[in-house]
Amino acid sequence: MHQSSACPLKLSDMIKLAYLAGGIMRTYFTHFGMERIVKTDATPLTAADVEINRLVIEHIRGISSDVDIVGEEESDRTGSPWQVVCDPVDGTFPYSWGMPVSTFMLGVLYVRQPVMGVIYDPFTERIYAAERGKGAWMNEKTPLKVSRVSGSSDRPIVGYCSWPDSPYNVLRACQYLEERGITLVNFCSVGYVEAAVATGEFAASIFPGTKHHDTAPGHIIVTEAGGKVTDVFGKPLHYTNGEIAGHIMSNGQFGIHGLIEEAIRAAT
Repeated sequence: MHQSSACPLKLSDMIKLAYLAGGIMRTYFTHFGMERIVKTDATPLTAADVEINRLVIEHIRGISSDVDIVGEEESDRTGSPWQVVCDPVDGTFPYSWGMPVSTFMLGVLYVRQPVMGVIYDPFTERIYAAERGKGAWMNEKTPLKVSRVSGSSDRPIVGYCSWPDSPYNVLRACQYLEERGITLVNFCSVGYVEAAVATGEFAASIFPGTKHHDTAPGHIIVTEAGGKVTDVFGKPLHYTNGEIAGHIMSNGQFGIHGLIEEAIRAAT
């Protein structure tokens, strides 16, 4: 039985693991095309994805035999209320193209709610981390704070990701937003965008994906930086089953968050 409510992991453990994972990302990175295979969902898989996912399992198991581990490429399930979710290389497309806009993402959930998160950009050596109730920080020193932009006159930037057959028509929603003065950018790395929301560079992130590892790490970082996180329809995010209804992560200003909800409704 899993009765303990004390977290078996520390944020410092997560940060140490992120630095190790980032080292592997840099080792495999090349500027002129990388060996990769294409998975059944049409996304690429590199040697770095596999090696980092295995590193995460081994590292976490060295700390706790109880915690549940769910990785994008490999998992080690226990049924514990404490769960680690990992995206070993978020933004595998740009990573495999030799473009340094990818991140390592790691989150801890308790009873399916995010309590710790780490996003690491190994190319700029910026690590974004947060723990529930303790704020969000870059490189463990600089506090993170979302922006205060609230409307088109502030020239807000919103990041998004989209792909064929994604669950929600984000591209149509983006057109709706662009017509209303929002600048849209797509780095093909949701972690990169989530971090930019937490730093205040971007006003929001729109993501149609359903997997926990893409959203949970940024969820806690953005909320601890003062932002707001919902599913794409503006409802609270629940990680109680295997899928979520995408996400909107914003600075919490209704003029931004509400407009994105409106755009999704218009596009759906």
